[in-house]
Amino acid sequence: MEFFEGLYGNAGQKAYFTSLIEEKKCSHAYILEAPAGGGKKTFALRLAAALAWASEQDADEREKKCKRILDGTSPDVRMLRREDGKKTIGVDAARDFCDSVYLTPSELDFKMYIFDEADRITPQAQNALLKIIEEPPVGVYMILLAENSLSLLTTIRSRAQRITLQTFTENELAIYARRHLPDPTREEEKLRFACRMAEGSIGRLQTLLASGDAEFSACHMAKTVVESQISKGRGNTYFDFLKSITDFVISREALDALTRYLLAAYGDLMRAKHTETGALSFFTAEEAERFTLLLPELSIIRSLEAIDAIRADTQYNTSVALSGAMLAMELWNAA
Repeated sequence: MEFFEGLYGNAGQKAYFTSLIEEKKCSHAYILEAPAGGGKKTFALRLAAALAWASEQDADEREKKCKRILDGTSPDVRMLRREDGKKTIGVDAARDFCDSVYLTPSELDFKMYIFDEADRITPQAQNALLKIIEEPPVGVYMILLAENSLSLLTTIRSRAQRITLQTFTENELAIYARRHLPDPTREEEKLRFACRMAEGSIGRLQTLLASGDAEFSACHMAKTVVESQISKGRGNTYFDFLKSITDFVISREALDALTRYLLAAYGDLMRAKHTETGALSFFTAEEAERFTLLLPELSIIRSLEAIDAIRADTQYNTSVALSGAMLAMELWNAA
């Protein structure tokens, strides 16, 4: 199927669905599992287009219908998302879906419902969906997109086939960026940073490269904070530490980025303290080994607690400047 050819990697998954479509044996429900930015929505839309292509004989109509699917404007392929400001997909949204699922398709010979962030569907809402998954109407497909399918009820998981999409190594992401992204970066260090922080996800890689300067600066600042803790009392003063953090934290976005990377950094150090084989997301193995020798475990724990507290406080519109100063004080005292 030409719709799958444009997807990078996932050779086994693409071949599997191509075979199912050709043999008309697609199941009514699938869980597509991948990290954020792992291509779940793209894969689901291309699956819908491939199904439409296989079922439409008229060449002109086929082109139009598939284009609408990929553009997100097909009336028969619906993307169900969380409402703005809500953390979950609730039971009302699930019941609205159940009410519409029996309606006749408008232009395709099937309907597809794609549940974005399906791991955010509340248990009550999942129970409301269960009847449709158990006894689906003819020609209705449900695709649940999840970062972690274990967040779904066992009754849902047992009735939907789980497909795990491919994640990529840092080297594979670098190759992809050089071949497929327009001038991703002229600075090799920033490209390596994006490939490392993408956690195997092409979508996250693209986001990091698009906003690379801000993200790269936050990552670099987080590493500087850890290094400053280690050098406390050896030429590094509290005033220098405070100034470096408050000068960086000039917006809520900068504070969020810095604390995210700090959580990743200290999380790596905790893993390095307790296992020799734990996967690291921030430091290289050599960096983690060096820092864990110089920073006590209690300091790491206190730092993590301080960052969690600051991030919790920012939900209540606290002053960014005050939050930055508090972060500096707590991390300095933690070391």
